[in-house]
Amino acid sequence: MIASLDDVERLLRPAGYLGFAARPLYLLPLLRTGCLSELLTVEGADVGWAERFGARVHSLEEQIARREDTLSGRHLEELMDLLPALIGNRWRGREFGLAAYGTYREHWRQAIERTGASLLVPPAPGGGDLLTDKVLMRDWFEHLGVPAPASVVVDSIDYQLLSGKFGPVFVAQKPKGSSGGNGTYLVTGEQEARELPQRSRWLVSEYAGDTTFSFSGFVPREGFPEVLRPALQLTGVEGLGSGFGGYVGTDFQAPALLPADALATGRDAMERIGRGLAELGYRGIYGGDFALRADGSVATLEINCRVLGSTWLLGELEFGAGLLPTMVRHFAERHGHDTIGKPDLDPVDAVQLTIRHIDSAAVLLEAPTGGVYALEGDRLVFRRPGAGLLECGPARTQECVLVNLPRAGTLLNPGGILGRLVTRRPLTVADGRSLNPHGQVLVNAMRRLYSFVNPAS
Repeated sequence: MIASLDDVERLLRPAGYLGFAARPLYLLPLLRTGCLSELLTVEGADVGWAERFGARVHSLEEQIARREDTLSGRHLEELMDLLPALIGNRWRGREFGLAAYGTYREHWRQAIERTGASLLVPPAPGGGDLLTDKVLMRDWFEHLGVPAPASVVVDSIDYQLLSGKFGPVFVAQKPKGSSGGNGTYLVTGEQEARELPQRSRWLVSEYAGDTTFSFSGFVPREGFPEVLRPALQLTGVEGLGSGFGGYVGTDFQAPALLPADALATGRDAMERIGRGLAELGYRGIYGGDFALRADGSVATLEINCRVLGSTWLLGELEFGAGLLPTMVRHFAERHGHDTIGKPDLDPVDAVQLTIRHIDSAAVLLEAPTGGVYALEGDRLVFRRPGAGLLECGPARTQECVLVNLPRAGTLLNPGGILGRLVTRRPLTVADGRSLNPHGQVLVNAMRRLYSFVNPAS
């Protein structure tokens, strides 16, 4: 049984895990425990970022010097092809447990084993298509008594017909395979409807509201499902380079400003979903996304049964409180260890914000070093190394941490991530839809740390 960080050191650290992730930051809690010894990623890590935890990162970005707007399993496929040259014989005779954020493909095990290592892959978590098909998910919500947006499945977008049903503004989604807002479109008129990509099936829903929030949850191997901290979802914030529905960050303090009834509805939905997932045989982390309607009612948009984009930041809060990080529990239970957690639900100062390149493709001439910065006037000044929120001072210090930064010489395509701002001060207004004055100053100051040249130069 794993119930503390001491148990992690005794039972998990000796085994050693191999991480798969689009971005190194996503698996930070595993790095902090010392469980993760090697990490395969698409995007590169800041200089010395993983090494401070005794781990090594092997990234596609280091090899191709390019950062894209979106990431997929295709990019990790490219990295697998490069593995023999990157690893050589260094992994020969080693055994790793698998710790994957998101996609894992079985034939990647063969690529690992060609290096001379063996990979222990846990059983599939259960749940099947229900957890990846939004149409099936909506039907399941109805079965569980969970409130969801009114929706319909269609094979083409007829704006006149659908606006008569949902009003002049509605949402069209790819039913399977989208994440982080990819494959989700806000339709406001005939023009947007005509410009949608061709698909054989669409999930069309009412537009439920501007403010979205989330809960994390956990289904253990033994015991009852747990509902963890709520957070305000930051999506489509102007000036950050993401479109409608694009996830740009998380604020764990902001739910204190949301109506208590809305949070209670979300928590009840999470409890129902957690019990349903347990019956399906799913074990591990799950997250629920909710929209707050203008009348104060709540709609459940979707669930994600995996490590989430905010799980690493939740882990920073858990570490700070001396608790067993939920991410560590997730991978421990997948590999056969029972765990016990102590959820801490009070709002807390913790924000992450993703900043993207908003201009045409360009090569980075100068880029900042990752670490802790302080705002002095309208400038960000480097203070000291730092990997995440734990190294950031309190709100009054005007400090933030910049992480996940591309290096000089990297080609940034439009939408490629310039980096993440991590801080203990709010960066958006109460509904999470736009930057507040402090957030605007911070984002502008971060952008000024970069300079670019034309890729043809």
